[in-house]
Amino acid sequence: MRIRSIDLALIGVYAALYAALVVVLGGFSYGPVQVRVADSLVAVVPLLGLPGVAGHALGVFIANMFSTAGLIDLLNTIPSFAMAFVVYYVHKRTQNDYTVIGTCIAYSIVLGVTVGWMLSYVFSLPLLPTMAYVAVGNIVASVLIGWPLFKVLKRTGVFQKWGINQKNQGTV
Repeated sequence: MRIRSIDLALIGVYAALYAALVVVLGGFSYGPVQVRVADSLVAVVPLLGLPGVAGHALGVFIANMFSTAGLIDLLNTIPSFAMAFVVYYVHKRTQNDYTVIGTCIAYSIVLGVTVGWMLSYVFSLPLLPTMAYVAVGNIVASVLIGWPLFKVLKRTGVFQKWGINQKNQGTV
């Protein structure tokens, strides 16, 4: 397995951007009713490949270190990593841009369940409404913001201009 310098840079930039968006927009990013705007970046993961998946997981881990729920929120790095990989992998296998919408919805549902359960447990909140609030907020971020971001970045070809393209992804 070969790790290129550009891959390390992508991981670092993605993680830093994700964590910064979560911390700066903390009032919207934590709690039972949240729209974590940084989750819009998960829709861009197919354009970045495996470095995007790793950057997403690292960004979630760093951002959750500042969570009002405490260190238990670090456990949500695991489903975030797994679902970011699903977003990447399904798009890579199908080459169909619309799979990004479907996998972002799946990402939102999985995080709605895991984050909703954790918030319900930590703050003694009603389970199903908390899960629903988190899932809907995540759909707003990942689909309503993330999908247009994905389309714009893909159309402009900005990543290809930087030497990042689908054919050489998967080296991390």
